[in-house]
Amino acid sequence: EDGVAASCSQLEETARSSMRIASAPPFQLIAAFSATTAALAFFSTLIRRRCRQRLAANTAEPFCIQRVVRACLLRAPAYSFPPRFTHRGEFPILLDANENPHGPPIDDQSLPITALQLERYPDPRQQELKQCIATLRGCHPSCIFIGNGSDEVIDLLIRLVCVPGKDQILVCSPTYAMYSVFASINDVGVVDVPLTDDGDFQLRVDELCQKLTKTVKLIFLCSPGNPTSRLLQRRDVEAVAAKATGALVVVDEAYIDFALDQGVEASCMQLVSEGKYPNVVVSQTLSKAWGLAGARLGLGFACNDIVTIIDKLKAPFNLSVLAERVAIQALRNASVVKQRVQLVLKERERVKNEMLKMKPQVKNIYNSDANFLLVQIEQAEAVCAALAQRFNVLVRPRCSMLFCENCVRITIGTPGENDALLNALRKCF
Repeated sequence: EDGVAASCSQLEETARSSMRIASAPPFQLIAAFSATTAALAFFSTLIRRRCRQRLAANTAEPFCIQRVVRACLLRAPAYSFPPRFTHRGEFPILLDANENPHGPPIDDQSLPITALQLERYPDPRQQELKQCIATLRGCHPSCIFIGNGSDEVIDLLIRLVCVPGKDQILVCSPTYAMYSVFASINDVGVVDVPLTDDGDFQLRVDELCQKLTKTVKLIFLCSPGNPTSRLLQRRDVEAVAAKATGALVVVDEAYIDFALDQGVEASCMQLVSEGKYPNVVVSQTLSKAWGLAGARLGLGFACNDIVTIIDKLKAPFNLSVLAERVAIQALRNASVVKQRVQLVLKERERVKNEMLKMKPQVKNIYNSDANFLLVQIEQAEAVCAALAQRFNVLVRPRCSMLFCENCVRITIGTPGENDALLNALRKCF
């Protein structure tokens, strides 16, 4: 570039010198030299520009992730995993993720690997599994869609109705964190209308309905709640559904099997199966009462029109043959699950009564409709750390969540695990 530019400059100077040397040149000669000088200046500028462009093309900027990845993902919050995934101790007592410690109702010999035909793709329509679920929940198979865990169900619903950078979801804190996480990943805003702060954690229906704008396309209602463990009142859910005609109302019933003893009003499945509110979607999972957290099986229930579109949206083989066969076997043993749920509920009351004897360190134990307890404890963070470090007992601190100051979420384990927890708490206090 420098060489070309120098040559052009030299030509310019030569032309100027020629004009100075000529004494009293004819008018035509002067005009010719002027035109030549202007042309050389133009070509000099053009050559410089082309050289700079070639130089820039040959020296690309270093790769920078911030220039490539969507901005909404760079600012999206990461999910806070249960303590077990950072705990270094061996054989801990895991009371931090609300699983069923009794496992799935499956005979070890009932799923021979050779009979699964793992060399073949699974049924993308999941017809046999949907029929089993429909029989259990009292709905038609066409009203069911299945996700790789209920987290995929949440993500699918957001992608179904929310336009990135424009629309919003509505949540009611304190609640399941993944609603907001998936909203951020999809560049969708979040409107928060907190639950009541009276310890019963119910919907503020009037305030919620006031927040219903044209951009709010999805309302997530967790019942029983996480971390609250409380069922939402069905009449409140119906009031929201009746008002939110421009949005989907998603009732997340991950823990509903632990509350079915309270009657049919506990679940919102009827709102879907009877077709009264076509904007209501119910989400459930086999990770909790059914003991299949490792299989990743989320269930969605909605009107057929919604399911038809979601089936186009989701990946065609989103559920493995292994997960599907395990789920079918488990669903055929619903009576075993009911027995184990009763055992968990019985243990929940025992743990609660024993912890009530630990006052004043135990400040409050909230009523529960799930397989865990939300407990307010003095210096909760320090107690959680001591349980893990000294006794290898892992529970979930929830202190940073709204209305959960000094609160710990404790999963109900086996009788032996619960005894270990109670003994460790007595020593901590």
